[in-house]
Amino acid sequence: MSYNCLLLDFDDTLVSFEQSERISLTKVYNKYNIPVTEENLDYYHRENEKLWRDFEKGKIKKKDIEKTRFQKVISKFGLTGVSGDAMNRDYLNYLKNSAMLIDGAMEFLEDIEDYCTIAIVTNGIEAVQQNRLKLSRVIDFADGVFTSEKVGYNKPDKRIFFGALKTLGVENNKKVLVVGDNLNSDIKGGINAGLDTCWVNFNNAENTTNIQPTYTALDFTQLKMIILGENYENLKK
Repeated sequence: MSYNCLLLDFDDTLVSFEQSERISLTKVYNKYNIPVTEENLDYYHRENEKLWRDFEKGKIKKKDIEKTRFQKVISKFGLTGVSGDAMNRDYLNYLKNSAMLIDGAMEFLEDIEDYCTIAIVTNGIEAVQQNRLKLSRVIDFADGVFTSEKVGYNKPDKRIFFGALKTLGVENNKKVLVVGDNLNSDIKGGINAGLDTCWVNFNNAENTTNIQPTYTALDFTQLKMIILGENYENLKK
């Protein structure tokens, strides 16, 4: 079995969002005189994660995330004369200029581009993701980019995947593979759409959910083998 169309997640699948978030948040904390400690960085990360999980469940809108997350920071650290909107704008400006590929990601894209249609499907913010896709050069390999903001639906809603496939002109869904690091958005979304899925589990984490991907890849080599099937041997020639 091999696949000729990939619906690829971006953050923590091809680029390290964790690194970009940390760099961007550190700059924000420095600007607003918040002590840069692991505890303080973790506070934002936890609160932001909660908001994104609510977004994936359809409980809140993306604008609610942007409006709320730094207001929580302001309250936590007792800041005065500062607006959450201003802090969020600063953060997004830093974030859009940070995109570090995960080791092996570029080689992975170079190896599969002749075999597959490659589409990026992300819940990230449109303007931010477009710039990060360019910085990382992932855009050079993408036949399409589909953000939840642009499509109007967010993962795990199956309609974001259906919208991508329709735009790409893909008719054989059995040859489509959804790839991502997030079980609750990427993998659940792919399952909702009736597509095969591959969980990229680069940290070898335990799956504590009832969401079962078609495949699990612990590194890019395993991912290439899953995607290319019998064609994988051609890479060695």
